[in-house]
Formats: sequence, C-alpha cells, structure tokens
Amino acid sequence: MRGGNASLHAVIRRAHLRMAGMAIALAGALLLLVGVVVLRFYLLNNLQLMARSLAYTVEASLVFNDRDEAGQMLEQLLRGEDVARAQVFDAQGQVFVHWSSGKSATGGVGEVLAAVIGIKPGEAEVSQDGKPIGRVLLYSDGAGFVHFLYAGLAVLALCLGISGYVGMRQSRRMMADIAEPLQQLARVARAVRRDRSMDQRVPPARIAELHELGDDFNALLSELQMRHERLQQQNSVLELQALRDGLTGLANRVYFEQRLQQALRDAHDAGHKLAVLFLDNDRFKHVNDVHGHAAGDALLKAVADRLQSLVRESDMVARLGGDEFSILLYPVGGVADAQFVANKIQEAMRDPVITGNGVLLNPSVSVGIAVFPQHGQDMESLMDYADQAMYEAKLARRAEHSLLEE
Repeated sequence: MRGGNASLHAVIRRAHLRMAGMAIALAGALLLLVGVVVLRFYLLNNLQLMARSLAYTVEASLVFNDRDEAGQMLEQLLRGEDVARAQVFDAQGQVFVHWSSGKSATGGVGEVLAAVIGIKPGEAEVSQDGKPIGRVLLYSDGAGFVHFLYAGLAVLALCLGISGYVGMRQSRRMMADIAEPLQQLARVARAVRRDRSMDQRVPPARIAELHELGDDFNALLSELQMRHERLQQQNSVLELQALRDGLTGLANRVYFEQRLQQALRDAHDAGHKLAVLFLDNDRFKHVNDVHGHAAGDALLKAVADRLQSLVRESDMVARLGGDEFSILLYPVGGVADAQFVANKIQEAMRDPVITGNGVLLNPSVSVGIAVFPQHGQDMESLMDYADQAMYEAKLARRAEHSLLEE
C-alpha cells in the first residue's frame, strides 16, 4: 500500500468479497422469499383442506346438536396438526364449539407471523343437503413457518460466513455457479407454487453450500409432498369411516339416517311410500359367549351379505351397531311389499353359517316393519315403530321356541 492507497489485490479482494457477499445474501433472500411463498401457499391450502374435512365430519354433530361429539372430533383430528385454534359456528352464527391446542411451541410468535404473512384462517361451510347449517374456522399456529424461517436464516448465515473465502478463491467462477442453481431453485419453486408439482426437485449444485441449500429445499418439498399425500389418505379414510361400517362394509348409522331423511323428503313431495325394516340377531350374545367374538363377526358378515343380496339397488342395508341392522325400502307399495321382503329374509336365514374354524352357526333374526306415512311421518317415529315391532316379533319368536321345546 502506497500513500494510503489500497493495492490492486486488496481492491479486487474487497470487490470479490462484496460480490460474493451480495450474491449469497441475494440468494438467501430469494430462497427465503420463495420458501415463504411456497410455505404460505401450502399452509393456506392445508388449513382449507382440514377445514373442509372438519366441515364434513362435524355435520352430524351440528344436525343433532352434539357439542361433546364435535369437541372430541376436533381434538382427534387437530391434535398434532399446525392449528392453534378452531371454532365451529351454528346456522345462527353462534359459536357451537371451540377448540384450542393448549400449547404454543413457538411462544405465540408463530401465530403472529402467520397473520403477518397473510395466512388467513381456513374456513369451510357446513351444509346438509345443500343447505348451510354452520361453518368452521381454523387458525394456524405458524409452527411450520417459524421452523422454516429459523432454518432459512441459519442457512443464510452459514452461507454469508463462508462467502469471503469462496469469493477470494473463485469469485468469477462462483458467480457462474451461483446463477444456475438459483435459476433451478426459482424454476422448481415456481412449478410448485403455480402447478403444485411437488415431485419437482432441485438438481445438485457444484458449490457445497448451494448443494446443501438445494438438499434442504428438496427435503422441504419432500416433506410437503408426504404431508399432502398423508392428508389425502387421511381424508379418504375419514370419508370411508364416516359412511361405512368397518366390519361388514354396509352403510353405518350416520349414512343410513342421511339417506332415510332424504327419502322421507322425496316420498313426502312425490306422495310415495317407504318402509323401514329393523332387524336384530336372535341369541347373538350366546354365539359370542360360546364360540367367541370371531364367530360372532363371521355371523354378522354372513347376515350382512344375505341381506344385501335381497334388496334392490335403490334400497339400503345398514348396520346400526352391535347385532342390529336396518333396511330402507324405497319406494314400496305398502306393508305387503315390506312383509314380502321380511319373509324373504327369514327364508335366507335358514341356511347355516360355517365359520373358518368349522363352527356351525344357525342365523336367526327378528324383523320389525314401519311404513311411511302409515306408521310415522318422520325418521324418529318410524324408527321407534320399527324397533317396537321388532321387539314384539322377538317376544313372539321366543314364545314359539318355548312351545316347541315343551
């Protein structure tokens, strides 16, 4: 250095350091910005997806005004998810049930940052047969964003720390090596943000720091893809569980009651009749006690298959729970048609059931019949009438068996 002037080497070194520092800073800022945009997009869609799933799940709770069931569903579905609070409103806009995670892994910072970057609450309308009966609001706790922000800042700080050494050695080459990986990062980020192509990955870079950054970005994309696929699988499972009985594959009580309500409306408008058959397996407890629950399950499956084979495509067979089944016949001509189906059911139960262990079981059911509008104008009255008719049929069968034994 002469006369206070810096040497060419020093000037070039400082210039290289500035260029390297600026390049790394810009790269990190761009990556963080892209990551925030992608993560915000994902969190918004994730909240909205969970809100729609919850709207479908709590529909029955809103219909039957079961706050405890709704609260249990929220606890089961949202515990462990990135949700701080959830609210379910009824048709009048009043809070039906409120859920809070009860913990804040980020000390409340995540929820504030989520609001700052514009992560609006996930909202979905709860409807029944096209009529709104409430809505669901989900608030993100921002945990995923905070973790990403910390990781991004750490990576950025690391890149800035080593930029001096890399800049002095290969500043020109470094600039070329930075440009291409950044373009790849931006291309993948745009593909993910615009086209939701979460299978896109950033190719390896020659610079170790950018390679590591790309690996982190790829790992984030992999995590987002897995979570997206897991949510889809969970939604499929929840939808199946909400409509079907796990043992027999028949419709469950919720699905049956929905179909019955719809059929009642159609029958009322069209002036048609419908029938509800309520069935209870005779001596089912005896089968479980003597032969075990596996034999009882085999009996229920066999009864379910036989019932399903006897009805039309427009009818519905459902397992209400335990050893109880119900059949919706719509339309029907009257009691005679329903009694004809009940007689077919009794005939179908004459053949024994042989389990996988070779146990011989003799299925037997008691059937109660209720016809709309003769025996009831709504679901509750029809079900009660059919239940009482089934109970009377069961008493009659017991009395018949007692006479035969004498």
